[in-house]
Amino acid sequence: MSSPVPAKVLVIDDDKDLRYSLKRALAGQGHTVIEADSGETGVALAKRDQPDVILLDNRMGGMTGIETLQMLRGAQPQAMVILMTAFGTTQTAIEAMKFGAYDYVMKPFDQAKLIALVDRALGARRDLASAGKSARSLVNPADYKEGIVGSSEPMQEVLKSIGQVAASDATVLITGESGTGKELVARCIAQHSLRSKGPFMAVNCAAIPENLIESELFGHEKGAFTGAAAMKPGKFELCDGGTIFLDEIGDMSLPTQTKVLRAIQDGEIQRVGGTTTLKVSVRLVAATNKDLEAMVAARQFREDLFYRLNVFRIRLPALRHRKDDIPLLIDYMLQRQAAAKKSRPKRLSNEALDALMAHDWPGNVRELENVVQRANVLAKGETILAKDLPQEVLNPRRAAATSAPAAAPSFAAAPAAAPLAEAATAGASMATAYEAIYRQNRLNDGKNILSVIEVEMIRRAMEETRGNQLRSAMILGINRSTLKKRLIEMREAGIKVFS
Repeated sequence: MSSPVPAKVLVIDDDKDLRYSLKRALAGQGHTVIEADSGETGVALAKRDQPDVILLDNRMGGMTGIETLQMLRGAQPQAMVILMTAFGTTQTAIEAMKFGAYDYVMKPFDQAKLIALVDRALGARRDLASAGKSARSLVNPADYKEGIVGSSEPMQEVLKSIGQVAASDATVLITGESGTGKELVARCIAQHSLRSKGPFMAVNCAAIPENLIESELFGHEKGAFTGAAAMKPGKFELCDGGTIFLDEIGDMSLPTQTKVLRAIQDGEIQRVGGTTTLKVSVRLVAATNKDLEAMVAARQFREDLFYRLNVFRIRLPALRHRKDDIPLLIDYMLQRQAAAKKSRPKRLSNEALDALMAHDWPGNVRELENVVQRANVLAKGETILAKDLPQEVLNPRRAAATSAPAAAPSFAAAPAAAPLAEAATAGASMATAYEAIYRQNRLNDGKNILSVIEVEMIRRAMEETRGNQLRSAMILGINRSTLKKRLIEMREAGIKVFS
């Protein structure tokens, strides 16, 4: 397949026959080919002719390919260099990528595959050119000390809500999908509150084992349990006069919820194993990606605690619902990463930005930050190209993620989804399938329909992939950790899944 635009290719190799062969093949694709029989000559020609792609042999008389590659970075930094080697050592592979090669190929190589690689390199070269000579910063990191970046309408509403509630002492409930920045909002509330000089402590309720959560929150007395060699104050006690942030509060057990309710309601706590009541003045900010109202209805979350938490709610939008903020977020992330390394921030090519804008971001801002950090590492020059992005961004396979519910329904009472299965296997239309779901819902008195659907979809994905959790998660439009959690809940509820 020929490249759509003829380009200038420099071939640096001391093998005359190979240069001739490559020149014929590349000229046949419409490219102009320049030849050099040594690294020294190749560097001089690169300075003079400014080639788009350079094919570089690794072992030649005089400078080696790796040494030549380092010189070429200064002579023609925009060129895509493909290293050719008959010795695929670990050191060669690492050094080739370290010093900015676009790729490297092993000799002898398939000529058609090399031509295709040249075409891909030219695509990357055009992508690089699209970034332009300079890039104006979109944000000043100093203006976003709290780390909350965004000028979209949904984010402006969030910022307004923070401003309205920060100066009060009201309990705040932050809801939204995982990765939307709930802790950043909690910290921002604390920093702008009357308790800003007091301590701020964040506790991830889902990350602490059930038998330790009470001790973590309320402390324990010496000898309260095995291993309690000394008295230890808990987070509520240490946070007296400040703000405590309970993340993933929907994962907290009912007994612990009771004690948290007392701490909010009466300002009193007791250490585990203790009898003394301690007074504490703590502002509580809680967050969850679960549907607490549904959990209250299912008696999985205390109703009285829910109302104590839900005094003021801030709902964080998913990144797919505020895509106008993506360029701002990327610029902010690149500037921060550059500052940490004391280097100049990289810029983004148009093609790379288009790919990032088109992605649905099921992992939200956290996923975007991981992708930007990875691309920042992989980018060989000052510009991040589309090729530096992961395949799941360039080739999205999770379109269903845009409508997937954030809340995780309970599986405990999920009935068999026979009508749905029959409709699907019979190849019925979507209307028929929806009718089957509706009938099943009516038979079950309108309860647990989300569980019915989710159980069936997970079961089918696991069967299709023969138990491969990563592929199943991609089919379902959720991340692997979420799927793993659902599978555990299903097994605990006695629901059979692929094994």
